[in-house]
Amino acid sequence: MGGSCMNNGAVSTESQIALIVDGEFRVRSLVSHWLANAGFKCLQAENATDACNYLCNSHVHLVILDITLPGRAGTELLEDILAISPDVVVLMVAAVQETRAAINVLRRGASGYLVKPVSREQLLLQAGKAIAQRKVLIDRRQYTERLEQQILRQRVVIRQAHEETIHRLVAASSCRDVETSMHILRTGLFAELLARAKGWSSADAETIRLAAPMHDVGKIGIPDAILRKPSKLTREEFEIMKTHATIGATMLEGSIAPMLQMAQQIALSHHERWNGGGYPCGLAGLAIPESARIMAIVDVYDSLTHVRVYRPAMSEKTALEIMRHGEGKDFDPALLAIFFQNLPIIRGISAQYPDEPREGMEFGLNCPPRTLATLAEPATMGI
Repeated sequence: MGGSCMNNGAVSTESQIALIVDGEFRVRSLVSHWLANAGFKCLQAENATDACNYLCNSHVHLVILDITLPGRAGTELLEDILAISPDVVVLMVAAVQETRAAINVLRRGASGYLVKPVSREQLLLQAGKAIAQRKVLIDRRQYTERLEQQILRQRVVIRQAHEETIHRLVAASSCRDVETSMHILRTGLFAELLARAKGWSSADAETIRLAAPMHDVGKIGIPDAILRKPSKLTREEFEIMKTHATIGATMLEGSIAPMLQMAQQIALSHHERWNGGGYPCGLAGLAIPESARIMAIVDVYDSLTHVRVYRPAMSEKTALEIMRHGEGKDFDPALLAIFFQNLPIIRGISAQYPDEPREGMEFGLNCPPRTLATLAEPATMGI
């Protein structure tokens, strides 16, 4: 009979394990005999507890389950079986034919429904077909999972290439600027950290990390005489410098990519101030996009604590004092509180990605330091 099953069916039963769950010893023995002759290794359980123990400790492929068990209904055990081993084939066996009961167990995940007395041919035929069908489903699922993993790996590679391209392009445009390549990297990581701490989704937090490096891309349109001037800008020069926000926004506008849309938002608004005293639009409070409010904080912190063309790096203590002074005026108070809560992590990122020594040497370390009051002016904190 075993040869007949395999010829009709479906799959080889060699080394597959069958569990027969029935309260009657005679039924268990007979069904085990049939399945053993068909190539199965057979286990027997007279109740739900024994059946679950076998399922937890053995890789069972087929379960023959009596719908009526001592102490517990087979329909209830069916759900436990499929929870323990979702890929197992379960054939339910009932004493009488009940259409409603058959529909119920099939809806719950059973692969077949047999009525006693069950013949050997009927049992092996249903078992072979059910195992073959389940194997097709498992193969399809595993194939789909492999495709999904492959797509995921490709997305990671594409995202990494995308990010590298952004950094290379921004770094190239920054060759004229006072900002270093590490400033670009650090501010992206700082922005992602604050976004996550604020409750942004992982996808949106990653988007701001990618978008943040483009915050000053508009400086490509500012003349060198102004951009690299190693002293305070005149009023007229500062008005020209302020146009980098609109230049950058114009360069980035019109994209359908969420990352570039956020980059455009940041480029335009990261010099706006909480009290409305910023530029280019004089936005205030929550009218400023949150991405730009985050960028304003991390950009100022990183700029103050690192070398710029017009001054050396200042101590973190002084920088933090300036930032606290700007709470509710320059910066969103809630976001600034999150910044200070995460300051140990921010310090760790700064230590991990320091400026290259040659980058600092290019930007006027011998310039005279400014007074605290002058450095605290919004106009000088993030140009």
